[in-house]
Amino acid sequence: MSAGTDGRSRPAAMHGLSGEEAGVRLQRFGPNRVETAGKVTFLGIAREELTEPMILLLLVIGVAYTVFGEFQDALTLYAIILILVMVEIWTEYRAKKAIASLATIAAPETKVVRDGQITGIPTEAVVPGDLLVLVPGTRIAADGRLASSVSLRVDESSLTGESFPVEKAAGGDAYSGTLVLDGEGVLEAAATGESTRIGEIAAQAQVVKPPKTPLQLAMKSLSRMLAAVAIFFSVAIPLAGYLQGLPLEESILTGLALAFATIPEELPIIITMTLGLGAYLLSRENFLVKRLRAAETLGNATVILTDKTGTITESRMQVVAVHPAGAREEVLSAARSAMTELSLSITDLAVIEEAERLGLPAETSPILREETFGGGRKTGMVVRDRIDGPALYLIGAPEEVIARADDVDAGLQEALDAETAKGRRVIAVAHRTLARTESGQSADDLEQHLTLDGLIAIEDPPRPGVRETITRMARAGIRTIMVTGDHPRTAAAIAGEVGIPAGAVIEGHELDALSDTRLREVVREVSVYARVTPQHKHRLMEVFQALGEVVAVTGDGVNDTLALKGADIGIAMGVKGTDAAKEAADIVLADDNFVTVGRGILEGRRIFDNLTKGVRYYLSVKLALVAVFIASLLLALPFPFSPIQIILLELFMDLGASASFVAEPPEPSIDARPPRDPRTPFLNRGLVTWIVAGGIALLAAVFVPYWYTLSRGEPIVVAQTAAFSAWLIGHVLLAFVSRSTTDPLYRIGLLSNRVMLLWGAGAMIFLALALTVPAVGGRLGLTSIGIGYVGLVVGVPLVCMGVYEVVKVWRAGARHSDLPWPFHPE
Repeated sequence: MSAGTDGRSRPAAMHGLSGEEAGVRLQRFGPNRVETAGKVTFLGIAREELTEPMILLLLVIGVAYTVFGEFQDALTLYAIILILVMVEIWTEYRAKKAIASLATIAAPETKVVRDGQITGIPTEAVVPGDLLVLVPGTRIAADGRLASSVSLRVDESSLTGESFPVEKAAGGDAYSGTLVLDGEGVLEAAATGESTRIGEIAAQAQVVKPPKTPLQLAMKSLSRMLAAVAIFFSVAIPLAGYLQGLPLEESILTGLALAFATIPEELPIIITMTLGLGAYLLSRENFLVKRLRAAETLGNATVILTDKTGTITESRMQVVAVHPAGAREEVLSAARSAMTELSLSITDLAVIEEAERLGLPAETSPILREETFGGGRKTGMVVRDRIDGPALYLIGAPEEVIARADDVDAGLQEALDAETAKGRRVIAVAHRTLARTESGQSADDLEQHLTLDGLIAIEDPPRPGVRETITRMARAGIRTIMVTGDHPRTAAAIAGEVGIPAGAVIEGHELDALSDTRLREVVREVSVYARVTPQHKHRLMEVFQALGEVVAVTGDGVNDTLALKGADIGIAMGVKGTDAAKEAADIVLADDNFVTVGRGILEGRRIFDNLTKGVRYYLSVKLALVAVFIASLLLALPFPFSPIQIILLELFMDLGASASFVAEPPEPSIDARPPRDPRTPFLNRGLVTWIVAGGIALLAAVFVPYWYTLSRGEPIVVAQTAAFSAWLIGHVLLAFVSRSTTDPLYRIGLLSNRVMLLWGAGAMIFLALALTVPAVGGRLGLTSIGIGYVGLVVGVPLVCMGVYEVVKVWRAGARHSDLPWPFHPE
């Protein structure tokens, strides 16, 4: 016998490979991996970006500028194009590399026997000769032969397309990629990786790119539409200027420069980068986002359907009482007989740990039959072949075990009520000796006239911080609903401790009796559901969705896959979750902690907020640039920027939008406003209004100094220098005041976004060089300006952005405004 990592002994036959031998075989056979996607490489991203229509259009503009413009200006243009394209390629590379790394971080684990111990290893580390532990919910990680099998049923639809479960006996074959539905067994791996059946199939399949999220597709469509608008103005404005007397060559160059600066090639990249890097940062907080669409939806959650055990509680179970008190060893021995050597749940481990502490040996008699938990069963049954005849052991929900037992002592019912009132999980154990002719009967027939051995009370205290998280979620407009298979009194006690309203508790059988119409009324008031099955959880999810809620669901079992797939946000437990649950979910919770769920949802809000801010700022400055030229035409003034200046402005605009807002920390009011309605389009009336307001503010900040300088009779180069300077100052200030639509800048912290500080400082240093170093300024058509004009180009943007900030804060506080969020926090 050898001791396992879970505290149990293993038979010598289950010693498995040694760690050293496994390492040798891993070198020989390679990782247990099926290649399904190409690697993310910098050159690959560069090739992809350089063939994008938007980038090709910029290169065409560069060639045209070479033909019509001065050679030195063309070189400057190519340098800026190179910088912009490299920034976009690097940005895209970082984002996609982060997205690809999520698959590695959330990589599945497989339980194997190594050195006589059951241990979890990365699935990629499984090698031929490994002994794989198969329990319900396990995704089989290799092809091989079953060394043992008890009531094992496998879903082989991933290979055959047939959805009917297949019975598997010892000595039979099982295949990688198939799913264990019931029973348990041990598989000796024979083939791994591309040598498996599913590996051969995958090698013949085409590599398919991961699908774009709805928001990515919407932004790609929007960017094409805006590109058409940009090209229209890039033709119309220079044409109008030419008709007003502007030289033809200058008109063409201005049009090309405007097209270069206003085409929104950066927009899809902002989406990918924000979602990808946001998801990667979440993964470092134990919140592993598997699908980018979940990063979009996270911040919209309004209801969380959460398990109790291991999520709200610590998953640190220990036996605290056994009833009857004088039969502790007998009850624990019966409980061990109801388990197998592959019993791995946290409840099983708590009972086994207590039994071994008392020196009680494990049951070694052969198992004739087994019925596992799940599929509506709240009990587990084992029939053992003992010397004096077959013996049945039943363990699980007290009410189900007691209902099948004869002569139940009234004291045990009182003990059950007392223990559950303390928030403890209670399991009951019973047994019956069978005649050999009975062993083939149905489980329902066998599980009758049992002898009740007793009750085991297990304590699992709430996790630290859960109560505060639930309170914060409520403040943010998010309801927490506890859905558990535990006794209703246990559920109510734990719910009360963590702040979930537990005045009423609905049990699974009561849910069955409610119509959908009645249940829609019930769920508005009831927040605790006990003795429920995964099917009940799925029904609750559908009812909340029918009421217009955005539902996050946590789950860990194979039967939770329906709810996890159907939820707006499916969250699987990474520690105690089955492979089936992890595959069905959008997110894997690495620490099974509800506190991490709350933190992840609010972080999802931050991701979406930052995405909105980046797009809002980006489109505001594009709008302002077009508006400045239109205003000049309407007032019959020369254009405020030369072509090379327009191109240079584009460099600072794109850098600010693509990098600064991703690093924006959460706003102080992020948990003081309700979730965003997902039915509201991304480019809604409120967002468009802010885009227009930002564009007008920047237009005024630039045009007033430009017009005033010209009105004083200054040369056009001085006026353009004033406009260029005001633009750089104004668009940096606009970025800072765009960091929130609800909180004033002093509240969110002027220095809290270091990336934006660096970008803003870089822009100001460049402006100072351009105004004070003739060699730099002359190359860009800029000159030095008097101290009076310096005050103008600094003061007007400060006033315009100050007004924008005041209006923003005033509108955010207008709680009865008829404008939608993000104008006000309600």
